[in-house]
Amino acid sequence: MHKEIGFEHKGIGEVLAHNRLIVPLNQREYSWEDEHVRDLFQDFAGAIAGDKGTYFLGTIVLTKGEGEFPEVSDGQQRLATTTILIAAIRDHFAVRGDSERASSLENEFLLTTDFKTTNIVPRLRLNVDDNEFFMRRVLKRPGTKERNETAATKESHNKLQRAAEIAEEHVRSILAPHKEAAHVDRLVEWVDFVRSGALVILLKVPDHLNAFMMFETLNDRGLKASQADLIKNHLLSHAKGRIAEAQSKWSAMTGVLESLDEDDITVLFLHHYLITQQGPTKAREVFEKVRTQIDSESRSLDFLEEVSTSALDYAALFNPDHKKWNEYGTATRKHITTINRDLRVKQIRPLMFAVARHFAVSEAKLAFRMFVCWSVRFIIAGGRGGLLDLNYSQRAQQVASGQIKTAAQLAASMATVVPSDVEFAERFSEARVSQVHLARYYLRALEMKKMGSSEPELTPSDDEQAVNLEHVLPQNPGTNWPQIDNDTAAANYKRIGNMVLMQATKNVLVGNSAFDDKKPVLAQSEFLLTSEVAEQTTWGPLQIAERQRKLADLAVETWPTKP
Repeated sequence: MHKEIGFEHKGIGEVLAHNRLIVPLNQREYSWEDEHVRDLFQDFAGAIAGDKGTYFLGTIVLTKGEGEFPEVSDGQQRLATTTILIAAIRDHFAVRGDSERASSLENEFLLTTDFKTTNIVPRLRLNVDDNEFFMRRVLKRPGTKERNETAATKESHNKLQRAAEIAEEHVRSILAPHKEAAHVDRLVEWVDFVRSGALVILLKVPDHLNAFMMFETLNDRGLKASQADLIKNHLLSHAKGRIAEAQSKWSAMTGVLESLDEDDITVLFLHHYLITQQGPTKAREVFEKVRTQIDSESRSLDFLEEVSTSALDYAALFNPDHKKWNEYGTATRKHITTINRDLRVKQIRPLMFAVARHFAVSEAKLAFRMFVCWSVRFIIAGGRGGLLDLNYSQRAQQVASGQIKTAAQLAASMATVVPSDVEFAERFSEARVSQVHLARYYLRALEMKKMGSSEPELTPSDDEQAVNLEHVLPQNPGTNWPQIDNDTAAANYKRIGNMVLMQATKNVLVGNSAFDDKKPVLAQSEFLLTSEVAEQTTWGPLQIAERQRKLADLAVETWPTKP
């Protein structure tokens, strides 16, 4: 390895073929779940089926270890999973008696002979916990004693075993649509793609200190920064004689975005822009999507014009005081504040972007109110991460293409995804809230609805210096709550039904006091939902549950699903 930091663009198969790589002791074990393995194979399949030729896999960091061979500081999971796929293709040839091709794959990607010892060694050696199992289960051929007698003894072994099984299934799925005479050609196509089409940026650093610094940088922003550089270079390379104009448009876009002081904002914006144009898109696909879409001078300039203009709309989503919102009114500004500051949701941003750019102002105002309500429902209901990304992305593309033009149409398209009134009320009646900012927002909005406000959901949190969040049943009840043990307190402390808003000065007086001592202070509160608690003769799990059921009914009215 060189003493200086160096970059190379290579196929991930070439990285395996041209190096003996070692995963150092301090690296974690193999950790990819089934979905990660399948995602990688499906991404490869999509690139091959689309005849794209290349697919960007991110950055791999190598450092000079104590021995003579480079160590993998970042990229183990991708390298190991790619090796597993190649081994599965090797297995297919071996089982069918095609020893020449099986041996060719082994010699190029999987195994090599140590010149000093003449031992057969892996081209990728995993850490001490995984390497023996990896050697015997993955690198040894099917039918050998080593493979047959190897059993998983660690969770990482189970994951390696599952990855190998998924790879075997994937090889079968590659061949299933084709006649047997075409099987070799199909697998050769896959091997060629893995060798030189599945691209990585190979970063070589001289020592562990540099590796640590680069690893931190890459984990924080490296993949996205690398994609940003690749995207810029690709666009400018196609601008040809209009490169100065292209550079100006790129600079205009980044100038708007960088003023937001958000990490990785350029690729984040391009990711969300591509979602509005093409529907669901993974973050790691941004460069590949741009590379495929932009193949001429006119397309490069048109694309740059569009993103430099739309960046202004995107930037406005982060700033409720942006001039874009002047014609939308105070309510929309508050809805944006609520989404960014109080709810802190990000998944919905591509859909917000599409609506901000393409809806009429009157319809956008209704949509932004819906976004607040939907976000609360999803936070309370939980468990919809992938489904939510998919549906928000699909709706964003439909809005940008003109298929959805009104808030009512948008609501109808999400009717089966957004938690229903019944589901929302049920989940709300059971909810526990750990984040203070969320609890404060929920209670303040519910309070406004109780007071008869027509737009309770847009109320940002009050000044924390003036209004505090109080837990009626304290976290540590002590002698002031002799009927409540610690387990009961722990189970009920963070329930919404146990929380009230209070003026800060009164909150100091209440503290861990007994309920009888808290009641007079609660009764004097100007908050209706707070003063109602003082009507109880005692306070415990039953009272908390009953109050929370009532708050759940109020929540359905506070955050409706339709405009």
